[in-house]
Amino acid sequence: MQPGSTHNKNLIVTMSVFAGVLVTLVGLVLSGTLAVKAGRTQAMHSKQYSDRDVEDTRGFWDQNRQDQAKPRAPEISPGQQPPQLPDQGQPQPDADYRQPPTIQARRVNAPYTQPGMAIRGKIFFRMPEGVAECSGTVVHHSSGNMVWTAGHCLHGGRSGDFYDKVTFVPGYNGAGRTPAEREPYGRWPARRTTVSTQWAQNADPGGKDASASPYDYGAFIVDSRGGKTLEQAVGPGAEVLWNAPRHLAVQSFGYPGDTPYDGTTLYTCASPTTDFREDGWPRPDMLWMGCTMTGGSSGGGWFADVAGRTVLVSNVSLGVTTTTSRTMTGPYLGDVAKDMYDSL
Repeated sequence: MQPGSTHNKNLIVTMSVFAGVLVTLVGLVLSGTLAVKAGRTQAMHSKQYSDRDVEDTRGFWDQNRQDQAKPRAPEISPGQQPPQLPDQGQPQPDADYRQPPTIQARRVNAPYTQPGMAIRGKIFFRMPEGVAECSGTVVHHSSGNMVWTAGHCLHGGRSGDFYDKVTFVPGYNGAGRTPAEREPYGRWPARRTTVSTQWAQNADPGGKDASASPYDYGAFIVDSRGGKTLEQAVGPGAEVLWNAPRHLAVQSFGYPGDTPYDGTTLYTCASPTTDFREDGWPRPDMLWMGCTMTGGSSGGGWFADVAGRTVLVSNVSLGVTTTTSRTMTGPYLGDVAKDMYDSL
């Protein structure tokens, strides 16, 4: 063998070994990166919908299916007495567990296309049991395309999964005579949904145990349409105030669909908030307000004026019926909720 041939052969072997090592290193880096991303996605309990999913959702919701959608309506009855200060864990500083009075929900006059009103709308989705409906709010986000709602409107909880065909109809007016009146801004299918880890891991899919309700919130991102984000289409989204004062005068909005309501119209309640929890529930305590809205209002936003700004501080979660009043609860939007928001 010629000396030059030996040199070339050694060079080829060296390059082959180097290339193999390089491929291995790249593979390890990529697999590690993908593993981290997969782990983060799993930890955040998010679901990404494909282009096909989004297009199928857009065409799924005709008026007939919308009319068939059943309100999501988690309810509890704590008993004859309002919840007392529990002896488990540390109580919330300055907690106030007094039962709020019943507040009769007031109908909001349509259309809902006025500035500041169009950010409220109806959410349609499909559960294993069939098609269903909730309420939601456009919140301000760097994407310009975020909708805030209740966790039970997006995910079935422990041993459950994310629902499909999730779509948002801002300014929805079910009493409209034409499609343009019913859906003044069209339908906005979800591209990615997320719920709190606590909700996904602990919520009872049968609805008999409401102890995960302090984390009953979720959000989803939609695609821009016609070159416009959702916020550009309906107006600036609501600012969310994380870790807000607990005792406020709030105004809630939603589309109640159970008797005596029919789900076609937006309603509102104004009430002061107190604190709510049951023994064994995790902290933080939920917020409690008086309101007669029924199922379908779930996920609708609670708003308060704080330091001269109107901000979103919670969302409709549970209906609570006692012997003396009709009320509802909303989760406290603290650090866990902020982390979920930041994950999208």
